Amino acid sequence: MRLTSRFKLVTLATVSYMFLYVSIFALTIALYIIVRAILPLRAHWVVKAALALLTLAAAGKFHLLYLIEGENFFTPALPAWVVWGGCWLFCAVAGYALVLLVADIIRLPLYLVLWLVRRRPADTWRQINNCFNLSLLLLMLALTGWGTWCGIKAPECTPISIPIAGMPSEASPIRMVHLSDLHADSTKGSDFYRNIVQLTNSVNPDVVVITGDFADGTVADCGEALAPLRELDAPMGVYAVTGNHDYFWGTKNWLRYLESLGIEFIDGRCVQLCVEMEGGIRKELSLIGLHDPMVKRTGQQVPTLGELVPPRGDSQRQFPTVLLSHQPRTATNAAKYDIDLQLSGHTHGGQFPGLQQIVANMNGGYVYGHYTIGDMQLYVSPGTSLWTPVCLRLGVPAEITVINLYPPDKK
Repeated sequence: MRLTSRFKLVTLATVSYMFLYVSIFALTIALYIIVRAILPLRAHWVVKAALALLTLAAAGKFHLLYLIEGENFFTPALPAWVVWGGCWLFCAVAGYALVLLVADIIRLPLYLVLWLVRRRPADTWRQINNCFNLSLLLLMLALTGWGTWCGIKAPECTPISIPIAGMPSEASPIRMVHLSDLHADSTKGSDFYRNIVQLTNSVNPDVVVITGDFADGTVADCGEALAPLRELDAPMGVYAVTGNHDYFWGTKNWLRYLESLGIEFIDGRCVQLCVEMEGGIRKELSLIGLHDPMVKRTGQQVPTLGELVPPRGDSQRQFPTVLLSHQPRTATNAAKYDIDLQLSGHTHGGQFPGLQQIVANMNGGYVYGHYTIGDMQLYVSPGTSLWTPVCLRLGVPAEITVINLYPPDKK
């Protein structure tokens, strides 16, 4: 069996499992809301039936998209407002079920007392509960509406400074822009990415790095949206590695297209960058590119990190060594080698409280921001864009990370 066919079968199995989990989740939250918030309403059965159907539709967003788009239900080619609206309602219903469960746990002692004394709740109590449940629903609609807006709006530049221990004191600081998780799809046009490019160029970076997940669609469908990336301007160049999503939509076609835009992919390679700036200032940097773990599903043999890191005494060891790895969970292993800094994405910063803890546990404890692991430092980007099926952000804005690498004694 060809590697591509085997990869497609494994991917299809993964999607099938995801669809099963989503189905169980959707049915659970819908039934809970119907039983606890809709049936107790003092309303005509027609109204209750309509509300129940609306709840089922919102919770079953992915199932409706599957009926419309088939296997592309995660990345539907629908108008942006339809996709974003569906995401908002799905997140609102899921959030509402959660806060409703918490409220019921708080109300449980009172329910038990009423049951023990064999008294049915009075109509007043029922009305109070219904009003409280309605307040929770309005709160979740507002909160997830705001979160959806935060998830789809353009990112801003976030400056950070990172000292590199092995960087000679006479070395010049290096300004690096880190982009990650661009996730081009039908909801984002070229204007969205042109704005990202303009903001990136406005800070005059020495080098631009991109840590994977370029698109959620084929080159034919999403290539035009990413065309502005050809305008990225950095004297040391633009470098990238692939992410897990880049294996779903024709990896070779995407690599060929993105390289035509001036992006150099360094998966499985170490490159030494050296450029002389105006005034005779010399800037040097070593970049290592690590394949995403998803490559294992293709059966492709790739070099290990130990084979990529320049050994001690090598001329490249005089420069700051930066590892590009889409998934931050590789940092635990990377810290065993002579690497100064690892840059990753993948987690989207956890997107919102609650999910952040789950995402951190799935990624070695790393979810967003700056970490120190032994002698190595790690920065996990929250993403420059977001995966559209769940485009919700609360407290974790998208960012264009502007990283200033400097000697410890010279900031």
